[in-house]
Amino acid sequence: MPKFQVDIPHSLPLDDVKTRLSGATAKIENTYGATCTWTGDRQLTVSRKGFDALVNIEPARVHVDMNLGFLLVPLAAAIKAGLTKELASLLDSAPAVP
Repeated sequence: MPKFQVDIPHSLPLDDVKTRLSGATAKIENTYGATCTWTGDRQLTVSRKGFDALVNIEPARVHVDMNLGFLLVPLAAAIKAGLTKELASLLDSAPAVP
């Protein structure tokens, strides 16, 4: 599986980042049929057929390591752009709206 990386900067406390990511896992699971699992306090694993991602919460960024199945490789640029847009919006420093 080809590997890709995405980095999203943030200026939030780490616990706020985790709370916001946790709030988005249901949407990821329902919309994309993925499974989201926390594998530590600062690491989220997202997987589905043809896609695996490891999301690491770091002090100034969220780092995503993605493995795409060969059928998704032609869509890599669109996947990276969409992921970047969604995460940037999610991590905007404005307070999260429940």
